Amino acid sequence: MVKNIIPTNSRLLKKISKKLVKLLKKAEVDEDIIFDIYVSLEEALRNAMIHGNKLDIRKKIIVETKFEPDIIKISVEDEGGGFNPLKLSDPTLNENLLKENGRGIYLMKNLMDEVIFENAGRKVVMTKYLKVKHL
Repeated sequence: MVKNIIPTNSRLLKKISKKLVKLLKKAEVDEDIIFDIYVSLEEALRNAMIHGNKLDIRKKIIVETKFEPDIIKISVEDEGGGFNPLKLSDPTLNENLLKENGRGIYLMKNLMDEVIFENAGRKVVMTKYLKVKHL
């Protein structure tokens, strides 16, 4: 398991994502799967920074990545107040289509094979099944 503790700094978003993409490419993971993981990780990090930590640079985000031969689990945890994922609006409803936000979790749930929330919504754990040649 790889664990990174990062400050709430949007410049680090791409750095963490690119590091993971490089590792997935080295493992010869399919490009479509890499894209799904990349988008989901960026959404989770963005949510943690903006909605969880409220862009407070004193607060940290914990990113854990666990590789197994056919699966990757990524967790992103912030230091915010949490939220109830059951109370999220459906971004596909007509009244939500033109809203500027509210699609991140929807994207994660549709791109990853499993998305669960822990610690009162402060932690998201995303799972994707892989088809790799080697790690």
